[in-house]
Amino acid sequence: MDPLTASLMAIGSGSAAGLRPYFTVLALGIAGLAIPDTAPEMIASAARQIPESITNPWVLAICAVLAIGEAGLDKIPFLNLSMETVSVWLRPVFGALVGIGLGANSGAEVAVVTGLLGAGSALSVSLGKSSLTAATNVVPEPVTQWVRSLIEDFGALVLVLAAVLLPVLAALLGLAAVAIGFLLYRMFRKAYRSLKSKFGNAKDKQAAARAAREAQSDTGGNASAWQSLKLIASGTDPENPDPAARRG
Repeated sequence: MDPLTASLMAIGSGSAAGLRPYFTVLALGIAGLAIPDTAPEMIASAARQIPESITNPWVLAICAVLAIGEAGLDKIPFLNLSMETVSVWLRPVFGALVGIGLGANSGAEVAVVTGLLGAGSALSVSLGKSSLTAATNVVPEPVTQWVRSLIEDFGALVLVLAAVLLPVLAALLGLAAVAIGFLLYRMFRKAYRSLKSKFGNAKDKQAAARAAREAQSDTGGNASAWQSLKLIASGTDPENPDPAARRG
């Protein structure tokens, strides 16, 4: 495969890893095993580019278990917030490893470039995902968590499929995901830093988010998910959003 196509695949798969790293490896591995050499040349060439380390049956089995667990836990409020502490930085590592593997057949220099593309794409998407996960934990109803998580599941699936079938489309979608992730991170980083400085560990963060949700429910508040996200993005304390109350 030429370096350009490998780079396009790295952007698409890296963005997918920023959402679902284990699923990304699993889907690429299955594609590498399932797509025959008789497939259209563009698709067969992309499948041949997937390294043997990803198509290894043991790797696929482990990633299948982890992918199911990650997708399930990501839909549980507070528990997904604890996972983000590690996952936000783990996802770019997966993006880099996948990128390196995709570019390895084109030479060491290409592998370095594709590794950086995969890591950079995954990092921006991962930061956006982590910010949005933290924000939706203060929404007093669980539906928002499920909708957010299902959108991420679907997004990762589309990105991986496009990386194998249509690398150019995968790169375009990946760049769009990178831009959205960066904007979400910028939107919520002020509130995130405020919460991080106020609460020292994951258990305290869970308690704070739970208290915020219960406070909204007890007061009969029916704020929409978007209103709650805007509240956090503005840096307002979700436990006491009324400016007059804070002054009192």
